[in-house]
Amino acid sequence: MTKRLKILISPLDWGLGHATRLVPLLRYLQRQKHLLIIGVSDLNEHFLRSQIPDAEFVHVPSYDIVYNGHNSVYSLVKVLPKIISGKKNEHKWLEKFVETRHIDLIISDSRFGLFHPNIKSIIISHQLNFQYPKSLSLFGAYAQIMNTKWLKEFDTVWVPDTASHRLSGNLSENEDLDKVFINPQSRFVPQDLERKIKENYVLCIISGPEPQRSIFEDLLISQAKDIFKKLVIVGGKPQENTEKIGLPNVIYFNHLADADMQSYIKHADLIISRSGYSSIMDYCALSCKHLFLVPTPSQTEQIYLAKRLKEQAICDFEFQERFRLSKAVLSDVSKWKGFSAPELVNNDVLFESLIN
Repeated sequence: MTKRLKILISPLDWGLGHATRLVPLLRYLQRQKHLLIIGVSDLNEHFLRSQIPDAEFVHVPSYDIVYNGHNSVYSLVKVLPKIISGKKNEHKWLEKFVETRHIDLIISDSRFGLFHPNIKSIIISHQLNFQYPKSLSLFGAYAQIMNTKWLKEFDTVWVPDTASHRLSGNLSENEDLDKVFINPQSRFVPQDLERKIKENYVLCIISGPEPQRSIFEDLLISQAKDIFKKLVIVGGKPQENTEKIGLPNVIYFNHLADADMQSYIKHADLIISRSGYSSIMDYCALSCKHLFLVPTPSQTEQIYLAKRLKEQAICDFEFQERFRLSKAVLSDVSKWKGFSAPELVNNDVLFESLIN
């Protein structure tokens, strides 16, 4: 019989991606009757409660990242101090928390401060090797040193990719770290789902930190009048109520339940999205064929991933400052092969071998 563990598990609150990719692991832990304490912020609490309602939820200090992204150097220099202070704050929170609560295992998704010397601590991350332009070589080298140092404070690193680095490429290469590849993780499981609307449509999925999330959303809405096709926009705001958009060809949702979201993805003529890693894992899991990616400005990881997918002829991308919705909708998607079906992997067997 598997020993029931009391597990503290918490995703970074930089957009919803870190929370969504934890869903397969959370569901496994729940099926095994482990006692789950999920560390949340205002951003991801609503989503995680909808997925695992029976867990205990506690609030962990937020990194409070604001990502303007107008200039690479300025943006990164401004963000790094918040990451450092966020790491310190959540580590202090953890030290106080475990004084009164017995915890057997800590699983952190990209929260650098959630480790403890007396408790097995695991961090989930695909960013083991930063990709940065030559103009940021000195700053990038410093950030890479700090990243490796912080990851080493955990007992091991779980990388959500295959050992061949299928989706993450060079991002997950780092020989200095004790790591385990746990395969790409997605909340979606391929299945036949009913089409939600009869018309052909373009699906726009908004994600990431503010204010760039809203800037991208406003850009899409302002250009919606330039196309004749129906536009379905998912705003990535599960904590808010759905709002109306005063355009006849736009359907707007702040958030969708998993089955509805998967149905809209499956039946879309084209998906326009950020090139966040969790989004890419979802599109791979569903073997999506028609994608157009728009990296968050100055997020070097997303730019690297978008360029890599274009080089592999999987999909096209454009930088936000040059993006035109009408051009993306009229682009020839037949020249891009999209994602092939991923190899089926039994997550339960993998997680059982790693946790027990």
